[in-house]
Amino acid sequence: MRARTREGKESPQSGALGLDRVRFYSIVVLVFFGLFVVAWGWASNGFMSGRAARPGVDFSVFWSASYLALQGAAQDAYVFESLAPVMAAFGSQASGGDFFMPWLYPPTFLLAVLPLALLPFPVSYFLFSAGTAYLYVTSLLRLLGSATSWRSGNWLPIVAFPGVLLTLLLGQNSMLTASLAALSMCWLQRRPVLAGICIGLLCIKPQLGLLFPIALIAARAWRALAAAALTALALLGASLVAFGWETIPAFLGAAELARVQLIEHSPQGWLISPTAFAAVRLSGGSIAQAYLAQGLVALFSICGLLHVWLRQTPTGLRVAMLATATMLTTPYLHGYELTWMGLAIVGMVSDCLRRGWLRGEQQLLVAVWLLPLYELLNPFMKLPQIGPVILILVAGAILRRAGIQVAWSVTCA
Repeated sequence: MRARTREGKESPQSGALGLDRVRFYSIVVLVFFGLFVVAWGWASNGFMSGRAARPGVDFSVFWSASYLALQGAAQDAYVFESLAPVMAAFGSQASGGDFFMPWLYPPTFLLAVLPLALLPFPVSYFLFSAGTAYLYVTSLLRLLGSATSWRSGNWLPIVAFPGVLLTLLLGQNSMLTASLAALSMCWLQRRPVLAGICIGLLCIKPQLGLLFPIALIAARAWRALAAAALTALALLGASLVAFGWETIPAFLGAAELARVQLIEHSPQGWLISPTAFAAVRLSGGSIAQAYLAQGLVALFSICGLLHVWLRQTPTGLRVAMLATATMLTTPYLHGYELTWMGLAIVGMVSDCLRRGWLRGEQQLLVAVWLLPLYELLNPFMKLPQIGPVILILVAGAILRRAGIQVAWSVTCA
């Protein structure tokens, strides 16, 4: 039975999913992941066989772009015919395999990955993955307000998050961008300039930083906003000095390629893209209908973001809403980028531990925790794209929790 406030609204209650049980399930997931990697290594002769793909397939794109840039041919990174031979020679793709993995990033990210090819591919992949994973875990623990002691075991659910494991296998950059977002929220009140620098660095993947100015304006965080703008402009300027202005039209051409081939006309891509656009296209909707659905979801997300950030809402809920709205707004999203939902989970958990759980919240957080695994397996299962539905439910849960803060305070007064 749910308790009610004097206004008749739902009151937070304690939950049944304890930390010990969460740690146990996390260990189980990590054991299965370890067995999978061992089996993969055994089947591929210690990842040395060229007949099978190896870990770090997506990292091959980063390393190969760095290789070309270090050779003085940065613009060639945007030409797949120039990039593909480098990936085939040094990367993780199976030899003789047919792959299409173009460089779609702005020159700002090319500047960020420039040092990668100074090291051999395996060493660079390991250091990049280990470094971004450590940054991700520590930044989320800081956001949670938890001790980073290994004995506490609070890191287990973060490390075992399928979004993290998928990102590690692919060698993607989503833990890096999520860490920048998490650190910006940790420092926003006390160190606004540092927070703004972290936000400005998100220009390496600009579609993930679009809502931050809205949040900062709503919070009247002018110093952070100014620092973010200056950082983004400085990084863009440095990248143009390093690689030339020609990389800008090259990047715009890559963005157009992504829109046409990877967003609008990619049935396989829709299976792993947790967006409203992909869900509509996968169900047989037209491009216009898909953009309409994506636009409506984006409008809902922005309104929800403003509702939370314009009020005296706890930091955890602000972080959760910003991360969830970011995922819901962009039409170009893959399962590994759901590592950002680690911020939403941590933000909600931090508030729930202080104020109690509402009905259905624990089950919903488990669902979003498992969502990257669903996206990974969906090309084989070929099921409907449920990602945006779960993300919208998470946004609704955040708005519900934000809406009861006043009623909860009155009850406790």
